[in-house]
Amino acid sequence: MMDLSIIIPVGKREDDFKLIKQIKEKFKGCEIILVIDEDNQLFKQAKMEVDQLSFLSHSSRAKALNAGVRLSTRNHLWFLHLDSNIENISSADLMELSEFELATFLLQFDQANCWWIAAGANFRTKAFGIPFGDQSFLMSKKLFNFIGPFNERLLEGEDHEFIWRTKSLNIKLNVINKNIITSAKKYLNQKIAQTLKTLSKTLVQAIKFRKKKKSIVVATFLKDPSSKESKSRLRNELDDEFVNHLNEKFLNITNQNLNQLNLKEDIHFVKVCKRSDEASLNSLSPIHQGTFLNQDQALSLMMSEVSQLALKTIGKVALLGSDIPTLNADDLNQALSNKLANKSLFFATADGGFCFMLSKDQNVVQCLSKINSSTSSVMQTLKSCLGSVDVFEKIYTDVDVSLDLKKAYEQLQLNETHLTDAQKDLLIFLRANEKSFI
Repeated sequence: MMDLSIIIPVGKREDDFKLIKQIKEKFKGCEIILVIDEDNQLFKQAKMEVDQLSFLSHSSRAKALNAGVRLSTRNHLWFLHLDSNIENISSADLMELSEFELATFLLQFDQANCWWIAAGANFRTKAFGIPFGDQSFLMSKKLFNFIGPFNERLLEGEDHEFIWRTKSLNIKLNVINKNIITSAKKYLNQKIAQTLKTLSKTLVQAIKFRKKKKSIVVATFLKDPSSKESKSRLRNELDDEFVNHLNEKFLNITNQNLNQLNLKEDIHFVKVCKRSDEASLNSLSPIHQGTFLNQDQALSLMMSEVSQLALKTIGKVALLGSDIPTLNADDLNQALSNKLANKSLFFATADGGFCFMLSKDQNVVQCLSKINSSTSSVMQTLKSCLGSVDVFEKIYTDVDVSLDLKKAYEQLQLNETHLTDAQKDLLIFLRANEKSFI
């Protein structure tokens, strides 16, 4: 079985499904996903069998591609257009793809007299690193989620905008030296006029979509406030409804801190969460552009893997917990301005762990995988593994049990005149519910 989901959007008037048969013959065992505009009546006549099938109302290519990712069950994704011909591509071309790269193919049209148009597209791809969707995109699902979904606000140019985002994240483009064949239908009888139109649109979109290079990934570990897995130990001691509201207050503090960071345009915000929590967190914490999905891994492995993604692409990573009531944006801004003479900086917690990490050290990937997050020796293990690290002067309290909540409550009261709005809101809530946890 190929560990590959092939995602194909189908517009309302598309009716040629030869590509599906071609995929089944050439790439046995892959998962074929069609996402079809519900107004397309031609697919039903074709009686085509695929692994996953979805119909969308008011579909666009971006919506269809994102829907296909949500349906996918494999670890690698191949975004294809329905009018593609993949006769030149073999299974070997899809093997050993790096999970940190986006791969694409060279373009060829099905009309020989359009060779010069394809040559221009291939020059654009090789010289400027800007392939378009008809050349197809190949990547790991992990990398796609890290980048973030196709922009569904766009009716066209979603592929171009997506590529500019990958460039801003310093993601390497792997141009596979094989031709993918596409229809020249729109160029028939108007080659020069259509080429000039395409070139003009490309330039306009490049100006619109061009993005500043990101300099850091901030990955925040989040859970749905109402999830039974969110503060499970605290739920063993306190009322569920109280814990749900408490979690919402913690999330509000985290959101306010992130929104008050300096130079946000330099940051790629990633939420680390379970798939079951992703939809609710998209609305509860909308600042995040990318996602790292927790597949029931240990916390240490999640921290290691998201750090590896960030360091292999942008080169600097920050990990942030979301249950630290006394943490504020001033502390985070001070940390993010650190030059990292020792390559890594930590905010330690009273239980021997940490609630924030900033690093540009590749060794942190291996060191994070070694820690046991349920022990009080996390920082000790990291210091021993990494050697010299910086530790922020403050010690924070992360709230896991009611005793932690009492300590955090005392700290908020002592520092009441300097609290942020979200922290003041939490303090008011705790005062009104003292009997619930004291």
